Amino acid sequence: MKKISFNGLILLGLLVSACDSDSDPDTDPPVVQPPIEIRTEIPDSNFEAALVALDLDDEVDGSVLTSRIVGVTRLGLEAEGISDLTGIEDFEALVDLNVRNNTLVSLDVSSNRELLFVWAENNELTSLNLGTNANIEKVGASGNNLAGLTVTEYTTLQLLDLANNNIAAMDVSTLPLPTFNEFKIEGNPLTCILVSPEQLEDIPSSWSKDEEDSWSLDCE
Repeated sequence: MKKISFNGLILLGLLVSACDSDSDPDTDPPVVQPPIEIRTEIPDSNFEAALVALDLDDEVDGSVLTSRIVGVTRLGLEAEGISDLTGIEDFEALVDLNVRNNTLVSLDVSSNRELLFVWAENNELTSLNLGTNANIEKVGASGNNLAGLTVTEYTTLQLLDLANNNIAAMDVSTLPLPTFNEFKIEGNPLTCILVSPEQLEDIPSSWSKDEEDSWSLDCE
């Protein structure tokens, strides 16, 4: 029988001790870091104050927890003194937006793909970006400073109110009847509104324009 040297015994003891240490059930578990909370910047303090009033935020500090707004479907912000709606893009489930009677110069809802209703009457809008949302149904934007709005791709549109803006040309010829049944374009510096033959044959009674303007198949 071979003898084990004294040094070998020492080495064996150290290995056993190391193994016991690795399997020690009392060893502290690794520290788990809390998840990072994603926030949405809200630079307009009036916008954020309105979110606080709606119990979607806790304090006016320039941002809101994204998790608290991402599922909101309806947002009423009428007459809140809002001039900047930055942050609206993170309201991913938004269906109905009311920002009437504020001081907005631009409104971009191109990221709100579920949006059906936009109410932005009586602001100071020079820009309105509806994006590529082909499902949008109602847009109210009267009493602004819009120079134009292209709506030819929004074939589900039911209502369009652009009265009292600065629009010089308007084309609604691709919007099908009877779906597109309410249209207001009076109070704009235009003389001709482009329509389709079907529309021209039976202009809905709920369409309105200035008396001197005309519905036409050719506005060139």
